Parts: sequence; C-alpha cells; structure tokens
Amino acid sequence: MSALDNFLLNLPLPLIDHWGYLIVFISAIAEALPAIGSFFPGHTVVILSGFFAQAGVLKLPAVILTASAGAIIGDLLGYIIGRRYGHEFILRYGRHFFFYQEKYQATRQLVREHAGKTLVIGRFTAFARAFTPFIAGLSHVRFGKFIFYDIIGGLAWAATSILVGYLIGQGYEVVGKYFGRVIAAAIIAIAAIIFAYRFLDKRRHIFAKYHAYYLIINASAIYLFSKMVEDYFDRESAYRFDLWLDERIQSLWRPWLNKLMILISDVFSPEILLAAALALGVYYFFKKRFYYSWLIALSSTGGLALGALAKNLIGRFRPATGLVNEAGFSLPSQHALMALIFFACLMFFYLKEVNSRPLKYLFAGAGALIILLVGFSRVYLKVHYFSDVVAGWALGLFWFTFLILVFRITMQLLPDYVKKLKK
Repeated sequence: MSALDNFLLNLPLPLIDHWGYLIVFISAIAEALPAIGSFFPGHTVVILSGFFAQAGVLKLPAVILTASAGAIIGDLLGYIIGRRYGHEFILRYGRHFFFYQEKYQATRQLVREHAGKTLVIGRFTAFARAFTPFIAGLSHVRFGKFIFYDIIGGLAWAATSILVGYLIGQGYEVVGKYFGRVIAAAIIAIAAIIFAYRFLDKRRHIFAKYHAYYLIINASAIYLFSKMVEDYFDRESAYRFDLWLDERIQSLWRPWLNKLMILISDVFSPEILLAAALALGVYYFFKKRFYYSWLIALSSTGGLALGALAKNLIGRFRPATGLVNEAGFSLPSQHALMALIFFACLMFFYLKEVNSRPLKYLFAGAGALIILLVGFSRVYLKVHYFSDVVAGWALGLFWFTFLILVFRITMQLLPDYVKKLKK
C-alpha cells in the first residue's frame, strides 16, 4: 500500500465526500464577503477541492459548479451590503481591515470607470475579491451590469482555482512515483512557503537577511518529518533502523539508568512543559512583552495540537515491552516535539540578552543537551522508536520557525498599535 493510500485512509473521507461540496460552497461565499474575505482562507479550500477531485474524492464538474455558485452568491451579498451600508461601514471599520480612505477612493474610482474589468480581474486578488463587489454596490453600479460580470468572474475564478488544485494533484502523483507520496507533499509545501516568502519580501520587503536562515531550517524540518513518515509507511531505511535499535536498546538497561530515564521523561513531559510555557507566557504578558508571550503560547499549544493530529493520521503503534506503559500512537513523539519547542523558545528569548559568548554557548549547549536527553529517554524506555523522536523534533522545529516567520509578516503588515507586540 502506498503512502498516499495510508494517508487517505486516515483522513475523514466520509466528511469530505458528503460535506465537501457544502464546505466549498460556504468557503466561496465567505471569500467574497467584505472584511471576512480578507482573512478567511476560502481560496485555499477551493484549490484543495481540485486536489481532492483529482484524487477521486470529489467530482470535478460538480465542484466547479459549486464553487462558481458560491462565488456568485458571495459577490451578490457583498454588492447588497455595499449598497445599503457601504459608507457607514468604511467610515467606522475600514481602517481595521487596511481599507483607508486613500485606498477606498482609488478602488471606487476604478470600479466606476472600469466596472467590468475590475469585477472579473479583481476576482483573482484577495483584497479585491473581498471588497470590489462591496464597492460596486456602494457606487450604485447598475445591477444588470454587475450580475453579468459577476457570473463571468465567478465562473472563471472557480474553474481556474480548482484546475490549479487538480494539476497540483496530478503533479503530486507524478512526483510521488519517484520520491514517495509523503515527500512529494512536503516538496509542494516547501515550494509554497518559499514562493510566499519571496513574493512578500519582493513586494513589501518584510524580512531581514537572517530570516532566510529560519526559512532554510523550516524547509529542512518539513523534509525531515516527511522522510520519517515515508520510511515508516514504505518500510524503508529509518523504519529498519528503528527495529534494529529497538531489539538492542534493552542491553543498555541498568536499574539506576532506568530510574534516571523515567525521571527525565516525567519531568520534561508535554503536560509539564506546556504548563511551564503557559506560565512563562502569562509572565511575559504582565511584563508587556507581548511578542514573547504570544510566541511561546502559540508555539506550545499549536505544536501539541499539530503533533496530536499527525499521530492520529499516521497511526503508528508503540514498541512492545516498554519499561513504562503508555497508550496512544507513537509517531511523532510529543515529548521530543514539546522539548524542542520549549527550549528553542528559551534560547530564542535569552540568547539575545546574554552578552558573554561563553555564557551563550553554555546556555545553548544546556538547552540542546536537554532536548537530546528527552528524546533518548523515550527510545531507551521503549515507548517510542528512533524515527518517532526525530519526527517530533522536526515537527516542533517546523512549527517554531513557521511562527517566527508569520509573526514577522504580522508585525510588518498590521497597524502601528499591533506592532507594539514586538516590544
């Protein structure tokens, strides 16, 4: 059975099959609504529907018609809202969605002079998709003209977006034959993140030079995680090493070492580290260091949720005859994931504030040693395989560096009062 087959079997396919069209329909509507559409990931859902159509979960003609209907209805709702409440909304709430008076006047002038082109072409940019129908209603564009171009734009956008997802699915199949399906998905994810990074940096000059290192680490972590998962599904090198090490690790067992490894595993459990992370987040919050507060809170809670989701999707059973009894699936290791996130946060926070180079090395070395010891304790106790631990480290590193990049984007794009979070 291929990696894709294993992965799909663990996805909620009945949910996608029975409710998929409704999800696409609602997402397409939300994408076109003023304010909501500027941050709702409806376009991503529509593109993903093309991927699932290529996989045979959804029907291609049906999903195109569903997305088109949602897009047309969403535009129509935006037009009605703009016609009834447009001016009041812009005056009271526009600045909260980066819709300042200058941008409002420019968009309104463009809609008045080139309504047809704006409604069709604007469908393919996120901001215009959410606000152009609204501005058309506010500007009292003739309804017959609006609905004509609304239908053309909705059909064109839905068909193009879904076909993009469909082609990604085909490319995924081709690449998967040579690299493995899970690694192929990782390659697509890496390409998407790098493209978004370059696009934003070129258009807005958001990132500093050192952020490229976080991007490289992020991409490497995605690949390493996917490699561990692929090797488990296809019984390749990491999986075979897991079995070899699991058979021999028992030869290291000593009474004193057993107690030490159990102690390390208990002291640095995900629950304890999560509590410590949240307590530290509260401390930074009251110190008004909101950037640190949000980063450690989101990285720890989000990382654990991501790890739990991955465990249930992959469904790998734990090794037999461990020193301690633990329930649940094993890949990735939540202990390894949480240890990496927590101590990476500490190093990220404090290494900037330490001036002494020897102290920097000592602090970084101590953090790295604890991360390694936590991972080793899980393999030693035979509650995880080696690749489970590596996958946990990789997933934690991916999530942590991803949040750093997202926070950078947020601080650069949001208004000045939100930028205070970084202080």
